[in-house]
Amino acid sequence: MKKSILIVPLLLIFISSCSYNQTFNNVPSMEAKIAKELDVKQVSIFDSEDVGDYRFVGYTSNNQQGYAAFKLNENGDYVFDILKKTDKMISRARDIYNDSHISYWIVLNNNKDLNTIQWKIKYNSGTGDEIKTIEVTDCPGISILKLPEGDYTGEYNFYDNKGNLIK
Repeated sequence: MKKSILIVPLLLIFISSCSYNQTFNNVPSMEAKIAKELDVKQVSIFDSEDVGDYRFVGYTSNNQQGYAAFKLNENGDYVFDILKKTDKMISRARDIYNDSHISYWIVLNNNKDLNTIQWKIKYNSGTGDEIKTIEVTDCPGISILKLPEGDYTGEYNFYDNKGNLIK
């Protein structure tokens, strides 16, 4: 009888800790989570952007760059969603990497010459074309674009402050 009295509270503590969703609402807690996922001692967040229900953060660790996404839950807190390292992303130009997650296009920049991202979108439905332009102000930095809905093709280019294409 005494053993079962002791086991019940321990079991309740274990169950409640397993169902607890850890939240990450500030930079130190996000850095700690990313470091744990990467199995490294230290991570530095260099930029973040809130888009929709997501907070995307760019990070560096051991001369490696990447991003993490944290999703806003029903309580208004951020929970960990995904982590990507640049070696798992597409390198489009010198020190510029891009990836997509859910319905967002993510560009990580560590190129001090990058000034503008231009994305030309052609909708296959015949509704016309669209050009989206993002001015880049931070290096390193993270830029986020919402992907269009429906069927489309797109071309993106990176430009320096003189308007020259970065290859």
